[in-house]
Amino acid sequence: MEIVEKILARIGSVMRIGGCLCLLGMSFLTVADITGRLNRSPIFGSEEVVTFLAVLALGLSLPYAHSHRSHIGVEVFVQLMSTTVRRRLKLFRETLSVAFFATVTVMMFAYARDKHLSGEVSMNLGLPEYHLLYALGACFAVATLTMFVDLLLFLLQWRKS
Repeated sequence: MEIVEKILARIGSVMRIGGCLCLLGMSFLTVADITGRLNRSPIFGSEEVVTFLAVLALGLSLPYAHSHRSHIGVEVFVQLMSTTVRRRLKLFRETLSVAFFATVTVMMFAYARDKHLSGEVSMNLGLPEYHLLYALGACFAVATLTMFVDLLLFLLQWRKS
């Protein structure tokens, strides 16, 4: 189990760096486009590329956000409950999260496949969108796997206590 955790941590750190690079690329492209607009020569398709980079940045940050608990929580309310109720609530929440993200992962790959088979491309630059959707599906798959491993570790810890 430790090997899987280390592999997922490594993949998550690489994805986090990729997300940071996407944010950096968005910033540079936006500044370059604004500068170009001031000189009456904007970058064609910059909105599309920035949108693609934003989607990738969000997808690549999913495992990091989950592993560092960077999501919204209602800790004040939960802390008022007993330990048993908190554990059961966490088990329910984690199980539901894994099921939801697994469903989103499968549907994302199905949507990417549909886009691929239809040959649909982006409006301005004519870039195939299915590459982005497959990448986003892979991001969701890594996030789902990270959540599943966390659920298994929680169950093992609960069983020991």
